[in-house]
Amino acid sequence: MNWKRGVAAVLAVGLVVLVAHQLLITAWSNRCDPGNARFNLLKADAVVSYHPPGELFSWENDQPDNGWTCSNPSLSIDHVGSHVARMYTATRADMTGSGWTELDLGQTAGDFSAYQKAGSGNVSLTAVVLEQSAWVEVDLDAPGLHPGDQGF
Repeated sequence: MNWKRGVAAVLAVGLVVLVAHQLLITAWSNRCDPGNARFNLLKADAVVSYHPPGELFSWENDQPDNGWTCSNPSLSIDHVGSHVARMYTATRADMTGSGWTELDLGQTAGDFSAYQKAGSGNVSLTAVVLEQSAWVEVDLDAPGLHPGDQGF
């Protein structure tokens, strides 16, 4: 019977640690990006709601700044469809039409493009559009509120 108490104690301690970790990380996150202001700049951009012609479906991967290290908030959108090259061209056109400036990186490959945009409060947003084999990926990024601040 003692081993059952031991297992119950280990499970209880694990549960308490997990809940405490989630509460602490949320409080720390508010220090990194109060109210997710930087993340919301990304979320409110017109390219997030864009759907290129030929898209079958899309999914969004949100990464607000809610980690211990005060990392940059980011957002990724994947447009899946059968005509990837056309979706890539249409997505690039929508980026420039939505106020993003394409950066000339001197790349020779035509399967990715980098962009920059001034968000509200002079926050410089960046984006990369990638042509994958079955989808077009749009990765948006905003700088962290505390540059160089790595958590502790």
